Amino acid sequence: MIIGGGLAGWRAAEAAVAGGASVTLVANGPGNSPHIHALNCPVLPEDSVEQYIEDTLSSGRYENDRALVEAMCAGSVSLKDEFPFDGTLIRPLGSTVPRCVSIRHAIGAIALAEIQARMKDKVTVEKRTVTPEEILERRRTAPGTIFIIATGGWCGKYDFSTNPQYLKGDGLLIAEALGAATRDVDRAHIQYEPTVRTEGPMRGIPVITTLLFEGARLLNQEGKAFLDNPRLNKDELSRAIFREGGSAIYDLTAVPEAKLLECKMDPAERRIPVAPAPHSSLGGIAIDPQCHALDRLGKIVPGVYACGEVTAGVHGRNRLGGNGGTAAMVFGAIAGREAAAEWNKRSRK
Repeated sequence: MIIGGGLAGWRAAEAAVAGGASVTLVANGPGNSPHIHALNCPVLPEDSVEQYIEDTLSSGRYENDRALVEAMCAGSVSLKDEFPFDGTLIRPLGSTVPRCVSIRHAIGAIALAEIQARMKDKVTVEKRTVTPEEILERRRTAPGTIFIIATGGWCGKYDFSTNPQYLKGDGLLIAEALGAATRDVDRAHIQYEPTVRTEGPMRGIPVITTLLFEGARLLNQEGKAFLDNPRLNKDELSRAIFREGGSAIYDLTAVPEAKLLECKMDPAERRIPVAPAPHSSLGGIAIDPQCHALDRLGKIVPGVYACGEVTAGVHGRNRLGGNGGTAAMVFGAIAGREAAAEWNKRSRK
């Protein structure tokens, strides 16, 4: 039983079906996955898994779980062969080289649709919300059930956020009911998206920060540019905006029109009011590199797995841009594979 309908959940479903398991996926929506515009994998000759690991650790202030980082970065290598990337290669904030690959800046929606199409008639889908009480009842009445929690993050609980409002952390309550531990579930482990629209019908929608490398500037309310170095990590960029009063004008005057069109932006819109908003939750369910949920003593909780943004430890104190999609894809596949193996072992008994 997979709880969550985003990339991590569907990726887990695909791997579990490939492993011979019978899969039911229960979800109240796709979470943030349709808005993932790129994901990381080392593709350039000057890049490597080792450099990718170092960039991820450095971005996370070395508070990441290194074993999880190594699993994600090593697992990312095969992603470039799975989808027809269109050649778009972005250098995310905090990365030493361009590493974010995309398909028309919409890889999340495209990958999700492709996986769902491949899994048509192979997965039982129930569109609804799941409660901890239901899961405990399921465990009591169907003790052979394996659970994969992939419910996304919990930043939707804030009024001004880039997340859908239903992403409030339900998966954490389910995990705790099943005996798993959670960690780093506090404001210190929230990554703010620095440049989120504050006005109009697109309020709460981010404007991508990579435009700072294309000539864009951030201006304070007096119209003055205030960044000495645009190549800051997202947490540093957010703090810089907060020091200027908490909001800014994203000035796109110098960005080439072709680049704005490539990013699916209106070239006529050149000055956008923005502010930092909760974007990614960095804490969540404790897991190991095989996506087993862990209890408070660090021991495996039998029959419970977790993957995607609902988990903790991968990103440390700051997520490297592009790693949200990569973590969902890599750990979703691991969770599905490992859960299917445990399900098959139980079935043979």
